[in-house]
Amino acid sequence: MRILALFDDGNGSVKKALPEHDVVSVGIGNADIVMDLSDVKNIKKLVDMHKENPFDLLMASPPCESWSFATAGNNGNAYRCKETLRLRTFDDWKKHPYTSVKRLVDRNAPEIPEIYSRYLKGGVNGDLTALFVCELVKALEIPFVIENPQSSMLFEKLKREGLDFVKNTACYAAYSEEFPLKRTGFASNVGMNLKKTNKAKFAFRDWKGNRGIVRSSIPSDLIKDIVSYF
Repeated sequence: MRILALFDDGNGSVKKALPEHDVVSVGIGNADIVMDLSDVKNIKKLVDMHKENPFDLLMASPPCESWSFATAGNNGNAYRCKETLRLRTFDDWKKHPYTSVKRLVDRNAPEIPEIYSRYLKGGVNGDLTALFVCELVKALEIPFVIENPQSSMLFEKLKREGLDFVKNTACYAAYSEEFPLKRTGFASNVGMNLKKTNKAKFAFRDWKGNRGIVRSSIPSDLIKDIVSYF
């Protein structure tokens, strides 16, 4: 199979897991093709690549920072409201109960505007990359799998952008003892019976390596299981 892997993580999980397939990774870092996936103008470049040498499957892991509940609070997270998915205004953001924000506000930190700007930038990037993936899926008209945390608001965004999909759930720990439980959602045009579990042997307190790599990587056996459905 020829697979287009968008936002393949810093560890190159998709490419490493599928050496027998033709995987073309696109994004930043060590990607085969370095491209700004927040700029919808670049969709045409990928569509033209598809016309020259068709892809069989699109796999994407858009940035989850502004969609996840890692900064959970009332009605959404510190980036956006759950009901509208709109990014928080400065005043709304300052009222958010997320610990890191609340501490800044409580001590009236002078860097508050600068930190809000970083939140806003991350939120805008989340909106643009989500839109990029949706529009690319529609343009390519090939099977797709889009990954994000199981509770991510990204899946609602995909729906609102008119993408029709089945949301499948897997637990990383069910595929490898080297990963935390990590319940993860996979939006796809295909229903998949992926493995789940309620326990994980992995513990970050015992981990000696790069936590960022573990947080962004995907177990090889899970990737192979997903691809088997196509």
